[in-house]
Amino acid sequence: MFKGKIEIFIHLVLWLFLLSSINIEWTSSWFDPSIRPNNPAPLSLFMFAFYFYVNAFWLIPKYFSIESWKKYVFYGFLLFILPEVIRIVIYKLLVRDIGIESELFSRDSFLFGMPSAFFFGLNTSFIYRLTKDWFKNKKKIQELNEASQEKKNAVPYKNVNLLTDQETAIIHREILDQLDNNEIYLNPELTLRDLAETIGSTEKKVSYFLNQNLDSSYAELINKYRVEKFKIEVADPKNTSLSVVGIALNCGFPSKSSFYRAFKSQVSMTPSEYIKKIVKPQ
Repeated sequence: MFKGKIEIFIHLVLWLFLLSSINIEWTSSWFDPSIRPNNPAPLSLFMFAFYFYVNAFWLIPKYFSIESWKKYVFYGFLLFILPEVIRIVIYKLLVRDIGIESELFSRDSFLFGMPSAFFFGLNTSFIYRLTKDWFKNKKKIQELNEASQEKKNAVPYKNVNLLTDQETAIIHREILDQLDNNEIYLNPELTLRDLAETIGSTEKKVSYFLNQNLDSSYAELINKYRVEKFKIEVADPKNTSLSVVGIALNCGFPSKSSFYRAFKSQVSMTPSEYIKKIVKPQ
């Protein structure tokens, strides 16, 4: 939500800057180039906005792909060429009766004018869209990597008894000691291998123990401790200056997305809802 507001603010600032830079009399300069010898037509500015937003928010997301490129070209032709045809007709009927070719390549042309509303609108929309999608995909890739890492930590084991009763007791005691007393879960880069090496065991045996005795995977157990730690820290008055995400990162979560996913899974509410209902009830 906050990022969306920032994006809207940037758009508004951009258009305020562009509108203020057109230093002409708008009411009399729509079609007469003699009044504005050094400025583009006001119509070109609006057509730039039209090309930019239509291409960035409709054509590219919906049709710009290998499967639907024909539709993209078709709709793009209609939406990008048709305004120029209408402009030429208006100019010939209301402003000046010159040849279609001359008008098409005049400086007021949406396609070939100087500057070209079509050229700048098309290029900036692609740059904007690809940049925005890159950041969105980067976040998705990060989440997929985290999910993949959690899956790797859950080492598979055969349906056999890997541990003796003595080994089970030792592993149980060592894991609780490392989690309860040493709080090794605060390390955001902690892995199943790290835990196994710390207690002098193997990944397979630790994974087997967690599944058979605690009915939990490694990721579930570690996230459970981190969530409980977050509940303690978020209620501590000393942490009022920290953000929710800041506290979560201090509790060992490697990212905002992994924190929200784990918290919602264990508490069945978002961190904000938990703070409102439990930590700071009305």
